Amino acid sequence: MTSRDMSLVRAEIDASALRANAAALTEAVSPARLKCVVKADAYGHGVDLVAPTLHAAGLREFCVATVPEALALRDLLGADAEIMAWLYGPGSDLEAALRADIALGVSTPGALDRVAAAARATGIRARVHFKIDSGLGRNGLAPEDIPAVLTTLRACAEEDAPPFVVSGIMSHFAVADEPERPETAQQQEVFDSARRELTALLESAGGRLGEASDLDVHIANSPAALTLRPVPGTSARVGLALYGLSPLADAEPGDLGLTPVMRLVSEVVNLKHIPAGHGASYGLTYTAEADTRFALVPGGYGDGVPRSASNRAEVSIRGQRFPIVGRIAMDQFIVDVGDAEVAIGDEVVLFGPGGPSAAEWGDWAETINYEIVTRLSARVDRVLIDADPADPGDRAPADPTSTEAR
Repeated sequence: MTSRDMSLVRAEIDASALRANAAALTEAVSPARLKCVVKADAYGHGVDLVAPTLHAAGLREFCVATVPEALALRDLLGADAEIMAWLYGPGSDLEAALRADIALGVSTPGALDRVAAAARATGIRARVHFKIDSGLGRNGLAPEDIPAVLTTLRACAEEDAPPFVVSGIMSHFAVADEPERPETAQQQEVFDSARRELTALLESAGGRLGEASDLDVHIANSPAALTLRPVPGTSARVGLALYGLSPLADAEPGDLGLTPVMRLVSEVVNLKHIPAGHGASYGLTYTAEADTRFALVPGGYGDGVPRSASNRAEVSIRGQRFPIVGRIAMDQFIVDVGDAEVAIGDEVVLFGPGGPSAAEWGDWAETINYEIVTRLSARVDRVLIDADPADPGDRAPADPTSTEAR
């Protein structure tokens, strides 16, 4: 990709920070294993950049939500990656998932039946992870579903060729980001009860549905991986923290030994003198109180910059913070730079190292840092950059003619 092809709004993806976060999290969750969650285009960071970087660093376990995501990831990483998906419906192509060696989460008795049918149709034994609703109230087997599932498993164990092997059991904490709340321990109790039942069944099946000792047990998410010691289970599914963002309201990434991976940047494309009393952008919701200068910056809600942060958010230019004034439009926004030394062509940091944080943007937009990075649209180029490993603060500049970009 050349500079002529490059979008004016770019998300720089720091490969060095990504590797460092993965290494720190691998150590934090040990002896449990790290599962890298790369759903939703790697939380907006670009799965085609993130997943190969992690794979090259030695990570082999990856999780996504949907079957299409899993199939694309298999094409991207090849045969030696362990990939699982858990969100699908009656019309999802489970046969394609089995042909691609995708492990599947099972959240309802009907889903188990569909996985078994796909296994029989393809002649491929499915690898399944039973997802337990331990209290989150979303997807997963409710306690009243478990007897029916166990009955199905017992029947399958009697078949000459059982259609699946039970590879794991999983759940998801609801409030692990609030360590003082009792619901996390309550969820763990519900999950452990289901695990005991499943383990007993696998033992009674004599290995025909998989060995109980090989069962992969995973309930920990990013908050749990950072707050619970020891981390429960044999593996932990970590998403947000992998990208160097904090899932905890009272902790910055640096407090957790993490470095933000994404730096969202644009540039000043117009600069004009504005008299006192002049308005800014649609609705004229901002009026200059004194003579000033407005800088026009590409980037709007068409790129994923939240309109709800209008008249609240700030950006950084030449290391100085400036306010966004007026409404953020589809393609652009206005920054009041006053009489500061700002010129056309200057880099503008929306968030990431050298600018505000994704968490600050979450506050300004009345949402969370998860959404700020994940909502970035396809119009924003993701550019993979390696900082000097000897000095993580010394960032290599973005060079669209030599870095990997999309």
